[in-house]
Amino acid sequence: VFDRSILQVGGYFDRVGLGRLFRSVRGIRAVRQESFHDVRTLTIGLNPRDVRRPFAAFHRRAYLLIHELGHHFVETRLGKRDRKRLEPLFGNYDAPYRRAPKPRRCGPDYVSRYAMTHPAEDIAETFAVCLWCDWQPGAVRKLLGARSPICRRKAAAIGRLIARERRRDAARLRTRTASPPRRCSRR
Repeated sequence: VFDRSILQVGGYFDRVGLGRLFRSVRGIRAVRQESFHDVRTLTIGLNPRDVRRPFAAFHRRAYLLIHELGHHFVETRLGKRDRKRLEPLFGNYDAPYRRAPKPRRCGPDYVSRYAMTHPAEDIAETFAVCLWCDWQPGAVRKLLGARSPICRRKAAAIGRLIARERRRDAARLRTRTASPPRRCSRR
């Protein structure tokens, strides 16, 4: 069900310099329960029904995968110091996750109704919207234009972290390709 979306998103992450992030996920599979990211096993489960639920900013399979990769990004690439810096904007990412009813309307400080449910979802949705800008730039501009300055600051903060990760990946790649492979001499 998600094979094409996985290939599309994988290719996109390679093109934009986030290939290492995508490849660090050990497995992506379709599930029947709610979509998830498991930090212990570095796996992502995607439920096709979640695409039809009108809570996310965009309703596409690729967007759902990018959202879950947003959780993976926070868990694997951001340190405690980064999370502390994001806390005034998003709230405590590590706060206990309690099931709350989905709001009927999206608040002006959030990119979607789903982002309002927990700081972790707010960061993941904002991450997905920042990257979705390359897929549907007009729709993202319209979405962010209708939101508050706080929401736009959230998107800018996540955008800076994404740019930093791209620079880090590029530096790792340059370091790896710049040094010639070591050769063992046999006697």
